[in-house]
Amino acid sequence: MADALLLTLDENYIPQMKVLMTSIYINNPGRIFDVYLIHSRISEDKLKDLGEDLKKFSYTLYPIRATNDLFSFAKVTDRYPKEMYYRLLAGEFLPEDLGEILYLDPDMLVVNPLDDLLRTDISDYIFAAASHTGKTDMANNVNRIRLGTDTDYYNSGLLLINLKRAREEIDPDEIFSFVEDNHMNLLLPDQDILNAMYGDRIYPLDDLIYNYDARNYSSYLLRSKKQADLAWLMDHTVVLHFCGRDKPWKKNHRNKFTSLYKHYMSLTKRYLA
Repeated sequence: MADALLLTLDENYIPQMKVLMTSIYINNPGRIFDVYLIHSRISEDKLKDLGEDLKKFSYTLYPIRATNDLFSFAKVTDRYPKEMYYRLLAGEFLPEDLGEILYLDPDMLVVNPLDDLLRTDISDYIFAAASHTGKTDMANNVNRIRLGTDTDYYNSGLLLINLKRAREEIDPDEIFSFVEDNHMNLLLPDQDILNAMYGDRIYPLDDLIYNYDARNYSSYLLRSKKQADLAWLMDHTVVLHFCGRDKPWKKNHRNKFTSLYKHYMSLTKRYLA
Protein backbone atom coordinates (compact mmCIF):
# COMPACT_ATOMS: atom_id res chain seq x y z
CA MET A 1 0.00 0.00 0.00
CA ALA A 2 1.32 3.43 -0.95
CA ASP A 3 2.02 6.16 1.57
CA ALA A 4 0.72 9.66 0.82
CA LEU A 5 2.74 12.82 0.28
CA LEU A 6 1.39 16.35 -0.14
CA LEU A 7 2.94 19.38 -1.80
CA THR A 8 1.45 22.77 -2.58
CA LEU A 9 3.30 24.93 -5.08
CA ASP A 10 3.24 26.76 -8.39
CA GLU A 11 5.11 26.05 -11.63
CA ASN A 12 8.22 27.89 -10.45
CA TYR A 13 8.92 25.23 -7.82
CA ILE A 14 8.44 22.13 -9.99
CA PRO A 15 12.24 21.71 -10.50
CA GLN A 16 12.76 21.76 -6.72
CA MET A 17 9.90 19.32 -6.24
CA LYS A 18 11.66 16.93 -8.62
CA VAL A 19 14.89 17.20 -6.60
CA LEU A 20 12.94 16.48 -3.40
CA MET A 21 11.21 13.48 -5.00
CA THR A 22 14.54 12.14 -6.22
CA SER A 23 15.99 12.38 -2.71
CA ILE A 24 12.95 10.53 -1.32
CA TYR A 25 13.25 7.80 -3.95
CA ILE A 26 16.97 7.24 -3.36
CA ASN A 27 16.70 7.11 0.43
CA ASN A 28 13.44 5.15 0.70
CA PRO A 29 14.05 2.12 -1.51
CA GLY A 30 11.01 -0.04 -2.09
CA ARG A 31 8.55 2.43 -0.55
CA ILE A 32 5.82 3.61 -2.90
CA PHE A 33 4.18 7.03 -2.62
CA ASP A 34 1.01 8.62 -3.91
CA VAL A 35 1.90 12.28 -4.43
CA TYR A 36 -0.91 14.81 -4.06
CA LEU A 37 -0.25 18.27 -5.49
CA ILE A 38 -2.69 21.06 -4.59
CA HIS A 39 -2.24 24.01 -6.92
CA SER A 40 -4.16 26.84 -8.52
CA ARG A 41 -2.65 27.40 -11.95
CA ILE A 42 -0.13 24.78 -13.10
CA SER A 43 -0.67 23.99 -16.78
CA GLU A 44 -1.89 20.59 -17.91
CA ASP A 45 1.30 20.08 -19.93
CA LYS A 46 3.49 20.69 -16.87
CA LEU A 47 1.37 18.34 -14.78
CA LYS A 48 1.55 15.64 -17.45
CA ASP A 49 5.35 15.93 -17.64
CA LEU A 50 5.63 15.84 -13.84
CA GLY A 51 3.40 12.78 -13.65
CA GLU A 52 5.51 10.99 -16.24
CA ASP A 53 8.68 11.78 -14.28
CA LEU A 54 7.22 10.46 -11.03
CA LYS A 55 6.20 7.23 -12.78
CA LYS A 56 9.93 6.54 -13.16
CA PHE A 57 9.98 6.17 -9.37
CA SER A 58 6.74 4.13 -9.41
CA TYR A 59 5.03 7.11 -7.74
CA THR A 60 1.58 8.30 -8.80
CA LEU A 61 0.79 12.01 -9.11
CA TYR A 62 -2.68 13.25 -8.13
CA PRO A 63 -2.97 16.94 -9.05
CA ILE A 64 -5.81 18.86 -7.38
CA ARG A 65 -6.67 22.28 -8.75
CA ALA A 66 -7.89 24.72 -6.09
CA THR A 67 -9.86 27.84 -6.88
CA ASN A 68 -7.78 31.01 -7.00
CA ASP A 69 -10.13 32.95 -4.74
CA LEU A 70 -10.08 30.44 -1.86
CA PHE A 71 -7.68 32.59 0.16
CA SER A 72 -8.09 35.88 -1.68
CA PHE A 73 -8.70 37.64 1.66
CA ALA A 74 -5.44 36.42 3.22
CA LYS A 75 -2.12 38.17 3.37
CA VAL A 76 -0.23 37.12 0.24
CA THR A 77 3.20 38.28 -0.92
CA ASP A 78 5.73 37.13 -3.51
CA ARG A 79 7.59 35.29 -0.77
CA TYR A 80 4.43 33.73 0.67
CA PRO A 81 2.19 32.72 -2.25
CA LYS A 82 -1.39 31.61 -1.69
CA GLU A 83 -0.45 28.00 -2.45
CA MET A 84 1.17 27.65 0.95
CA TYR A 85 -2.19 28.11 2.70
CA TYR A 86 -3.65 25.01 1.10
CA ARG A 87 -1.93 22.68 3.57
CA LEU A 88 -4.07 24.08 6.40
CA LEU A 89 -7.22 22.98 4.60
CA ALA A 90 -5.79 19.79 3.10
CA GLY A 91 -8.70 17.82 4.51
CA GLU A 92 -11.08 19.86 2.35
CA PHE A 93 -9.24 18.98 -0.86
CA LEU A 94 -8.03 15.42 -0.40
CA PRO A 95 -10.03 12.18 -0.82
CA GLU A 96 -12.27 11.32 2.12
CA ASP A 97 -10.77 7.85 2.47
CA LEU A 98 -7.27 9.28 2.98
CA GLY A 99 -6.56 9.30 6.72
CA GLU A 100 -3.01 10.64 6.99
CA ILE A 101 -0.55 12.46 4.75
CA LEU A 102 2.94 13.94 4.99
CA TYR A 103 3.25 17.53 3.77
CA LEU A 104 6.71 18.70 2.67
CA ASP A 105 7.97 22.06 1.43
CA PRO A 106 9.72 21.77 -1.94
CA ASP A 107 12.92 23.37 -0.57
CA MET A 108 13.81 20.20 1.33
CA LEU A 109 15.92 17.10 0.90
CA VAL A 110 15.10 13.73 2.43
CA VAL A 111 18.47 12.15 3.17
CA ASN A 112 17.45 9.12 5.26
CA PRO A 113 14.40 6.80 5.40
CA LEU A 114 11.02 8.25 6.38
CA ASP A 115 9.93 5.00 8.07
CA ASP A 116 9.99 6.18 11.70
CA LEU A 117 8.27 9.46 10.89
CA LEU A 118 5.49 7.72 8.99
CA ARG A 119 4.99 5.35 11.93
CA THR A 120 4.54 8.23 14.39
CA ASP A 121 1.26 7.92 16.29
CA ILE A 122 -0.63 11.21 15.97
CA SER A 123 -4.09 9.80 16.64
CA ASP A 124 -4.58 12.38 19.43
CA TYR A 125 -3.28 15.32 17.37
CA ILE A 126 -4.06 17.13 14.12
CA PHE A 127 -0.43 17.62 13.15
CA ALA A 128 3.11 16.59 13.95
CA ALA A 129 5.71 19.30 13.36
CA ALA A 130 9.07 20.59 14.58
CA SER A 131 10.02 23.90 16.15
CA HIS A 132 13.16 25.68 14.97
CA THR A 133 13.13 27.90 18.05
CA GLY A 134 14.20 25.20 20.49
CA LYS A 135 17.77 26.49 20.29
CA THR A 136 16.90 29.51 22.44
CA ASP A 137 13.87 30.66 24.40
CA MET A 138 13.92 34.17 22.96
CA ALA A 139 12.17 33.45 19.66
CA ASN A 140 9.63 31.24 21.39
CA ASN A 141 8.84 33.96 23.92
CA VAL A 142 8.49 36.63 21.24
CA ASN A 143 6.08 34.47 19.24
CA ARG A 144 4.09 33.48 22.34
CA ILE A 145 3.53 37.15 23.13
CA ARG A 146 2.82 38.08 19.51
CA LEU A 147 0.29 35.28 18.97
CA GLY A 148 -0.98 34.85 22.52
CA THR A 149 0.06 31.19 22.73
CA ASP A 150 1.91 29.08 25.29
CA THR A 151 3.40 26.44 22.95
CA ASP A 152 6.58 26.32 20.89
CA TYR A 153 6.47 28.06 17.53
CA TYR A 154 6.28 25.23 14.99
CA ASN A 155 7.65 25.40 11.46
CA SER A 156 5.03 24.54 8.84
CA GLY A 157 7.49 23.20 6.25
CA LEU A 158 6.96 19.60 7.35
CA LEU A 159 3.58 18.51 8.67
CA LEU A 160 2.39 15.00 9.31
CA ILE A 161 -1.36 15.55 9.06
CA ASN A 162 -4.10 13.49 10.71
CA LEU A 163 -6.75 14.16 8.08
CA LYS A 164 -9.56 12.61 10.08
CA ARG A 165 -9.06 15.04 12.95
CA ALA A 166 -8.30 17.88 10.56
CA ARG A 167 -11.70 17.46 8.91
CA GLU A 168 -13.39 17.34 12.31
CA GLU A 169 -11.54 20.23 13.99
CA ILE A 170 -10.40 22.68 11.31
CA ASP A 171 -13.22 25.00 10.30
CA PRO A 172 -12.42 27.09 7.20
CA ASP A 173 -14.66 29.90 8.45
CA GLU A 174 -12.64 30.10 11.68
CA ILE A 175 -9.44 30.50 9.66
CA PHE A 176 -11.09 33.16 7.51
CA SER A 177 -12.19 35.07 10.62
CA PHE A 178 -8.78 34.77 12.26
CA VAL A 179 -7.03 36.17 9.19
CA GLU A 180 -9.56 38.99 8.94
CA ASP A 181 -9.07 39.93 12.59
CA ASN A 182 -5.28 39.50 12.73
CA HIS A 183 -3.92 40.18 9.26
CA MET A 184 -1.85 43.14 10.48
CA ASN A 185 0.03 40.87 12.90
CA LEU A 186 0.73 37.90 10.61
CA LEU A 187 4.43 37.80 9.77
CA LEU A 188 4.48 34.28 8.30
CA PRO A 189 0.78 33.92 7.57
CA ASP A 190 0.20 30.16 7.29
CA GLN A 191 2.74 29.40 10.01
CA ASP A 192 1.21 32.00 12.32
CA ILE A 193 -2.27 30.55 11.72
CA LEU A 194 -0.97 27.03 12.38
CA ASN A 195 0.55 28.05 15.71
CA ALA A 196 -2.10 30.46 16.94
CA MET A 197 -5.07 28.24 16.16
CA TYR A 198 -3.71 24.69 16.42
CA GLY A 199 -0.43 24.88 18.37
CA ASP A 200 -1.87 22.88 21.28
CA ARG A 201 -2.89 20.10 18.87
CA ILE A 202 0.58 19.54 17.37
CA TYR A 203 2.76 16.55 18.26
CA PRO A 204 6.35 17.85 18.65
CA LEU A 205 9.06 16.42 16.42
CA ASP A 206 12.81 16.86 16.81
CA ASP A 207 13.96 19.43 14.26
CA LEU A 208 17.49 18.00 14.32
CA ILE A 209 16.01 14.86 12.74
CA TYR A 210 12.89 15.91 10.84
CA ASN A 211 13.21 19.60 9.94
CA TYR A 212 16.88 20.54 10.11
CA ASP A 213 17.33 24.25 9.34
CA ALA A 214 20.30 24.15 6.94
CA ARG A 215 21.27 27.72 7.86
CA ASN A 216 22.05 26.79 11.45
CA TYR A 217 24.75 24.12 11.39
CA SER A 218 26.84 25.86 14.05
CA SER A 219 23.86 26.25 16.39
CA TYR A 220 22.91 22.58 16.10
CA LEU A 221 26.52 21.54 16.64
CA LEU A 222 26.70 23.63 19.80
CA ARG A 223 23.33 22.43 21.05
CA SER A 224 24.36 18.80 20.59
CA LYS A 225 27.72 19.34 22.35
CA LYS A 226 29.47 18.78 19.01
CA GLN A 227 27.86 15.40 18.40
CA ALA A 228 25.75 16.52 15.40
CA ASP A 229 28.59 17.03 12.95
CA LEU A 230 28.23 16.35 9.23
CA ALA A 231 28.96 12.63 9.56
CA TRP A 232 26.31 12.28 12.30
CA LEU A 233 23.78 14.22 10.25
CA MET A 234 24.20 12.01 7.21
CA ASP A 235 23.50 8.97 9.39
CA HIS A 236 20.63 10.36 11.48
CA THR A 237 18.95 13.46 10.06
CA VAL A 238 16.01 12.61 7.81
CA VAL A 239 14.90 15.97 6.41
CA LEU A 240 17.08 18.98 5.57
CA HIS A 241 15.17 22.24 5.14
CA PHE A 242 16.71 25.12 3.19
CA CYS A 243 14.77 27.87 4.96
CA GLY A 244 14.91 31.57 4.15
CA ARG A 245 15.45 33.57 0.98
CA ASP A 246 18.89 32.18 0.10
CA LYS A 247 18.27 28.91 -1.74
CA PRO A 248 20.83 26.23 -2.70
CA TRP A 249 19.79 26.07 -6.35
CA LYS A 250 20.85 29.71 -6.75
CA LYS A 251 24.30 30.45 -8.09
CA ASN A 252 25.79 32.24 -5.07
CA HIS A 253 24.44 30.02 -2.29
CA ARG A 254 27.20 28.97 0.12
CA ASN A 255 26.77 26.91 3.25
CA LYS A 256 27.61 23.46 4.63
CA PHE A 257 24.93 21.79 2.51
CA THR A 258 25.14 23.60 -0.83
CA SER A 259 27.23 20.86 -2.42
CA LEU A 260 24.87 18.17 -1.15
CA TYR A 261 21.88 19.91 -2.72
CA LYS A 262 23.73 20.38 -6.02
CA HIS A 263 24.61 16.67 -5.92
CA TYR A 264 20.91 15.81 -5.71
CA MET A 265 20.21 18.25 -8.54
CA SER A 266 22.67 16.26 -10.67
CA LEU A 267 21.10 12.97 -9.60
CA THR A 268 17.66 14.32 -10.54
CA LYS A 269 18.85 15.04 -14.09
CA ARG A 270 20.27 11.53 -14.28
CA TYR A 271 17.19 9.73 -12.93
CA LEU A 272 14.63 11.82 -14.82
CA ALA A 273 16.49 12.20 -18.10
